Amino acid sequence: MGDQDDAAALRAELKEIHEAQAQLKIAIANLDNTGTKLREARNWGTFDTWFGGGLFSSWIKREKMRDTELRMRHLDGSLAALRKELADVGVTEVGPIGVSELNLTLDVWFDNIFSDLTTQSRLRGAADRLNGVGVALVRLQSELNRRERAIQQQLN
Repeated sequence: MGDQDDAAALRAELKEIHEAQAQLKIAIANLDNTGTKLREARNWGTFDTWFGGGLFSSWIKREKMRDTELRMRHLDGSLAALRKELADVGVTEVGPIGVSELNLTLDVWFDNIFSDLTTQSRLRGAADRLNGVGVALVRLQSELNRRERAIQQQLN
């Protein structure tokens, strides 16, 4: 009876690992989408700051920043769901990402070289945080894959 109980526990753990892996794939996809939107916002910000973009490029940059903020919120949501799945397999959490609304407000109302430089700095900071989360997700993926293989070997 002990072997059957052990096998059942391993199958239950394997199920939880598969659920975490599925949520991890969603988080990675959201991370990729967020990175794309962030690069677009940074590119428009660079144009607006250094190449005299004017009203039109400022408007596009702000739209790209709003898109980036929306993608970051989606990423935060998928990371929250991932944390719940990871709790089931005893893995430490991955922190949330976000850009405050204040960044957008400052850039909209005080669109000049100083606010543009501040915005670009904050976008670079967001890119650094995204890279850090990306590294954490890749490590997490490796850990979950390692656990899955170990359980499969025990079951075989």
